Amino acid sequence: MTPTMTSSAIKKWPQPAASEPTRRPLAVYYGPNELMALSKYQRVIVQPGHFTPEKVSWLQRRGVQVLAYLSLGEHDGEMAAWSESERQPEWGTIKVNVTHPDWKTHIQAQIMSEYLAFDGFFLDTLDVSAQEPQRLRAMLKLVRLVRKWAGPRYLLVNRASGLLHRLRGTVNGVLIESCFTSWAGGYHAYTKSELEYTALLVEQARRFKLEVYALDYADTPNLRRFALRRAAALGLPIFVSNRELNLPQGYMPGPDANSSVAHAVIP
Repeated sequence: MTPTMTSSAIKKWPQPAASEPTRRPLAVYYGPNELMALSKYQRVIVQPGHFTPEKVSWLQRRGVQVLAYLSLGEHDGEMAAWSESERQPEWGTIKVNVTHPDWKTHIQAQIMSEYLAFDGFFLDTLDVSAQEPQRLRAMLKLVRLVRKWAGPRYLLVNRASGLLHRLRGTVNGVLIESCFTSWAGGYHAYTKSELEYTALLVEQARRFKLEVYALDYADTPNLRRFALRRAAALGLPIFVSNRELNLPQGYMPGPDANSSVAHAVIP
């Protein structure tokens, strides 16, 4: 039987023990292995196909909450009944018709097959234009079904622009990917207007009493420091990595390139 989720259960999600002050808040790692590096974090997001239940359990015994990546708006693999378009050039994924009933069944099967192993799910590709009301309603319904199927497990969403105000009481937190920097078109810092927009996303998520994290991208020490300083100014936990997200400790330049800012942002 699927556990029933209540709003109090969302608010009281257990936090790591206070006796572990050196743990970093969050890692996003899509590679395999690297268990020892990941054990230094409070929460980690991983690709479920890369981590067996035994590996997940190893991390959990060391106080790490392990979240499985789950895409709700795109899929990889072969074309299927719910496929809507040709493959996206960046990652080779295919956009999904969220209204298709078989897609809901597919997502439920994924959750139930991974339900016992993981502490929760990272829900990606949720963003839907307000100009597509049918798709928007279907995505909202799907996220709420994910909550039902996942029970009290932790749910973290990626941005969820246009949906966040309707997901209060359904998800636990928000990861704002490319909060201050981006890899698209080459690694670069955001412009003033782009930074103002993501700052509004942070403010909105906090107003809804959600936990907020930043995920940024860098390929130079200067770009990494830029993201860390911006996160520090907002009091925001941040993970800075490369485009492929295959660095378990994130993008870490040599010791001469690290500054005290990094240690202030990521304790």
